[in-house]
Amino acid sequence: MEFVYKSFEELSSAQLQDVFRLRQRVFIIEQECFYEDIDGADNKANHLLIYEGGKLGAYLRVFPFGVKYEKEANLGRIVVDPEFRGTGLGTKLIKKGISLCEKRPIRIEAQAALKKYYNELGFREEGEIYVVDGIDHLQMVLA
Repeated sequence: MEFVYKSFEELSSAQLQDVFRLRQRVFIIEQECFYEDIDGADNKANHLLIYEGGKLGAYLRVFPFGVKYEKEANLGRIVVDPEFRGTGLGTKLIKKGISLCEKRPIRIEAQAALKKYYNELGFREEGEIYVVDGIDHLQMVLA
């Protein structure tokens, strides 16, 4: 298992291609959610990639405290390749992402179907469920 943590500018073209391919495969194709994945925020984030056997198995982006949210850090675009689901890789990804945040609280915009999973990692929901691109979401915070 190889952890890669870099700014957008530090990512190689091959790493960027891996990231965009995984996000597209899961968020757009698998979830049948047609949205603009390249949202203009990647260059403001740091990127955590986990490679398993040379393949990108999991990914998230980290917005430091005060960048996306004024008083919180943020983890976003949290994704695990379907081939690696159920292996614990997602939990390793999120725990590593949490450890890379310099401050808490940490906010995520979670798919509502994963509420219990994120609760088990210490996140607590804030507010009501709302729809983003046809998928139920909720705000969750790790204090």
